[in-house]
Amino acid sequence: MRNELGVPLLKNAIRDSARLGYNFLSIAGEQSLFYSDLTAICRQAHQMRMLTTLTTRAGLLSSRRIDSLIHSIDLLGIRYEAGMGGNLEPVQRAGIPFALVYHLTAANMGELEPTASFAAAHGAAMLHVKPTEEMSDQNMATVWMMIECLRDIYRGELAIQLDVVNRYNPRTDAVKLDTWLPKVMEDPTLLCEAISPLVVEEDGWVSPLRHGMPRSIGFGLLRESTLVELAEAWIRHRASGFCQRYTKVLEEAPLFGDLHQLLAEHEARRSAFKVLPMKMATGL
Repeated sequence: MRNELGVPLLKNAIRDSARLGYNFLSIAGEQSLFYSDLTAICRQAHQMRMLTTLTTRAGLLSSRRIDSLIHSIDLLGIRYEAGMGGNLEPVQRAGIPFALVYHLTAANMGELEPTASFAAAHGAAMLHVKPTEEMSDQNMATVWMMIECLRDIYRGELAIQLDVVNRYNPRTDAVKLDTWLPKVMEDPTLLCEAISPLVVEEDGWVSPLRHGMPRSIGFGLLRESTLVELAEAWIRHRASGFCQRYTKVLEEAPLFGDLHQLLAEHEARRSAFKVLPMKMATGL
């Protein structure tokens, strides 16, 4: 979240996103904690009956800063770091529900179980596990088994979320996309059923599914049109092509491959291929 986007623009985007069916505002970037208009942005989200979350580091959370979040943030994400127990005490006293965010790599897989134990012992509502893109299929298969075991152990005590989108855990599939496409053409409020999250990047560009998605399948700039207008134009002109490409990725993806990353790579290759003949002609 950047100041140059402006509070009015962001508030309008939040209002429009609620009209499009979205009910959760996730504020990215650790430094967003210091955004001067964070309270106003979250208030707008709450007025639209959206929940809010922000992820940061425990070391950045002074008591004063935590107090300012009590009525703004519904779930506070805190990046897990060794020796952070003392830094969690002000959060616990404030009563803000919090999730520990664990960035999982092949090297620290062995620490997943004690991290879950730490999260439960310190009153976390959730352990949010975010694997790196470099994790092998074999490692991911092991992680899936570990996560299921931990969910059984901490059922009713600690929610455990594995932040991956792959063929084993897709958010949509080819059949659902085929059903969704004609419906969303008639009713844009169904956009969120297949396009989630909807990302507003630092410059105001709106991307589907993840930050940095190739702009050839993006929605456009908030400075040029409202979010509702961008969404309606995207549905008319790009939704069909998006569904075709996503379906192709679903067909070809390895079992544990990140579908959103694979879609971004597929679209980048497709865009480069389209530009290539133009470059060749220019060189003649």
